[in-house]
Amino acid sequence: MASASPEEIRAILRDERKLHDIAKAAFDAVDTDRSGFIDEPELRTVMCSVANDIGMDTPSDSDVRDVLRELDTNRDGRISLDEFKVLIRQVLELMASQ
Repeated sequence: MASASPEEIRAILRDERKLHDIAKAAFDAVDTDRSGFIDEPELRTVMCSVANDIGMDTPSDSDVRDVLRELDTNRDGRISLDEFKVLIRQVLELMASQ
């Protein structure tokens, strides 16, 4: 995905099926217990991994809870695929604007 041009990313954003497929693949990579949801420990793992990959400080427990709270729109304490897709859309929109 990092090599996609802004126009290719905009095309993905216009294609709900492609967006869903990308979000599902990313979601499945994070949902390591295959529960169908991303819980706080899984979110912590991926946030720490990403922070390490890009040379940022490890996120605090508070950082992880803040992200969970922001994404968990139905307040069940976990992130569903639909809730996660909102994040993927935001990331792609940011990439398309670069």
